Amino acid sequence: MVFSYYLFKPFYSAGWRLLNLLHKRQETVFYCHTPVDLEIWLPVQKYLNPIPIVTDKRETYEFLKGKGFSVRKLPAFPKAVIMCRVSAHKFPSQKVIKIGMMHGAYHFKRRTSAKNYLPFSLYMFSSQMDLDNAVSIGVTCGKVGGYPKLDPYLPPPAIPKRSGAKPKLLFTATYDSSGMSGIGRWIDHLHELTDRYEIAVSVHPWTNPEYIQRLRAMQGISFIEDNPLHHIPDADVCIVDTSSIIAEICALDKPMISWKIPAARRSVPEVYDIIAGISIQIESFEELAGALDLALAKPAALAQERQQANKVFFDKLDGKAGERVARHIIDLLPENKL
Repeated sequence: MVFSYYLFKPFYSAGWRLLNLLHKRQETVFYCHTPVDLEIWLPVQKYLNPIPIVTDKRETYEFLKGKGFSVRKLPAFPKAVIMCRVSAHKFPSQKVIKIGMMHGAYHFKRRTSAKNYLPFSLYMFSSQMDLDNAVSIGVTCGKVGGYPKLDPYLPPPAIPKRSGAKPKLLFTATYDSSGMSGIGRWIDHLHELTDRYEIAVSVHPWTNPEYIQRLRAMQGISFIEDNPLHHIPDADVCIVDTSSIIAEICALDKPMISWKIPAARRSVPEVYDIIAGISIQIESFEELAGALDLALAKPAALAQERQQANKVFFDKLDGKAGERVARHIIDLLPENKL
């Protein structure tokens, strides 16, 4: 648990108890850390009574207000909070019921300590395998919820081939300070590809700002500012490293080329093995051209391997994860039933 939990807990808990005496706490809220959280939440919200959104992030508050959402700033003193994080310290009282959901599909980096799940009454994981891994480190509040963020994209849409159009490549990267990013393998070479391919790039928000600034300024590429999931369906090939976006690409059955990334502090060996099995792996940019030719010529070459990986990453890919997550929430908080 972060230090601020212990710092603010006495004051927050006293405030919560006082407010509960004046008016019994009945409200459930959704804590939105970034706009990505909202995209995970909305497929669940549609099956529940309207749940207010709260945040402590100025950028998120302004984004949501700009999109027409009703949002309040923390502190909030609800009966219960739902979040797509392991951030119980935002509501530092044992009286507040806490429900968690996965922020990404599966755990592509070594997960946080089991003690950080202790404040949660319920935490929902994207697959049975992910839950089993959590149980193995001592998590006791878990259930399988699936991955609601994918619901609007399932079944994968059929994108018609554009006559005469260049093949579209989607480059993705996790944040470079993790030691698990491939961005250094390609950022200096993108200009070499623009004559032959349409290029889109998505990087983790924590990526070095200098990298992001360079990518935004590059001619001939599209730097993705919104959810990259919107851009996967019309990509012909995705170039990846170790980011959890790999699971989303796999669910939408797109061919992948991955960089062989050395193990780092938060690496998960079995995830590295899965990535190697569902993608064409390369060491350097010089190998990319041949790998692209192969991926474009035979896009279904690793389709069976992707289907097997989906069984690890997800519960079911039927577009109904939001409904299943909502049922888990209603079991704990029946007043939220629609």
